Amino acid sequence: MAEIRFLLDEHYPAFLAEHLVVDGIDAQSVTARDDLRGRDDTTVLRQATSEGRIVVTEDVNTFPKAIAAVSNHAGVIFTDHERFPRTVAALPRLQRALVEFVSRPPAGAYLPGFVWWLSSV
Repeated sequence: MAEIRFLLDEHYPAFLAEHLVVDGIDAQSVTARDDLRGRDDTTVLRQATSEGRIVVTEDVNTFPKAIAAVSNHAGVIFTDHERFPRTVAALPRLQRALVEFVSRPPAGAYLPGFVWWLSSV
């Protein structure tokens, strides 16, 4: 099985990716990458796919269009701001959920076109 690698969409701070790296997870943040910061969802998903990264996003209104354009993508995990608020105090909950996802990936997590709704821990 391949290693799960993440690309955190631009609404997540770079330090979240850095904390995941400390946890032993290959994670990068769009906000820390000049080639992706401010780019449209389709561009982000294409780049993530070329790198074998699952995109973590809460853009449920716009990301489905990117998924339609890049149907063979490496994966998308949707989160919800109510379950995982983007506050400094609450981001560790998202970090724990992503660590849990990697430690016990759901069936299909390694298949092209994988889409998942992340639940809270």
